[in-house]
Amino acid sequence: MSKPLPGLGLLIGVIVTYAGIVGAAFAVNRVMMRMQAYRNDFSALPWVALLVAIAVVLGVLMILPSVGSGVTTATGLILTVVGLGVLVLPLKYAFDILKLFQFSGSRIGGSYLFFDGSALLLGIPLLLVGIRRWAQDAKLAKALQGPGYPQQQQWGGYPGQQPQPQPQPQYPQQPPQYPGQRPPQ
Repeated sequence: MSKPLPGLGLLIGVIVTYAGIVGAAFAVNRVMMRMQAYRNDFSALPWVALLVAIAVVLGVLMILPSVGSGVTTATGLILTVVGLGVLVLPLKYAFDILKLFQFSGSRIGGSYLFFDGSALLLGIPLLLVGIRRWAQDAKLAKALQGPGYPQQQQWGGYPGQQPQPQPQPQYPQQPPQYPGQRPPQ
């Protein structure tokens, strides 16, 4: 089993979640424009595929045992903070926050994801699950360090120096003894 690395997962989660939110905001706006224009063609299919790809990438990262707790926590934290900020802050500040999550030069600003509360609705459970999983990973790492599990040797010395083998105690070899068996003479 690999050692949990929630700190690395948090960093990966922030980067991937930010990129996912930018891509999802752009794709959702494109899909909504198609719906508002009552177009029945398949022009929104690439944008729906982008949304599915973002969900798959984030989902796979959240499932990984080594970084999943950090990615889940980061995703939940970003969605909760941004979603709450857009819903609670005055509109001027809400639009300033949303400018952080759009492609530069894009004519369409803001995203439906934030204005309808979806980000907050998804962010709070992800944040709670991520924090709980992070705590469980910390307990697991502590349990793996405790007695009864093999400890990794910490070797001193210079880089590249090979550790000296420790002498193993030698015990006299005796054949197994079974009940009723006489010892060899």
